[in-house]
Amino acid sequence: MIRRICRNCGSEMVKELTSEGPKFFCETCSDYSPYDAFDMDPFCPECDEMLQFCGKCSSGFFCNRCGCILSRKHIVWKNR
Repeated sequence: MIRRICRNCGSEMVKELTSEGPKFFCETCSDYSPYDAFDMDPFCPECDEMLQFCGKCSSGFFCNRCGCILSRKHIVWKNR
């Protein structure tokens, strides 16, 4: 999955839909900061297993080893 990371602080950017099209906002910097896009994979913060997207809830990720569902805010993103 493509993750957009702020060049100034290293936080993940938040996508905002505007009349001009999508823009990416850094909540930490409170600005439309420059960012870099990385292709990253989601991993479990407990067991370090690669997660699968949860099709049932379509808003989280499932860990096969722990058997738990995690939200996007609680997972670890790692570069491919």
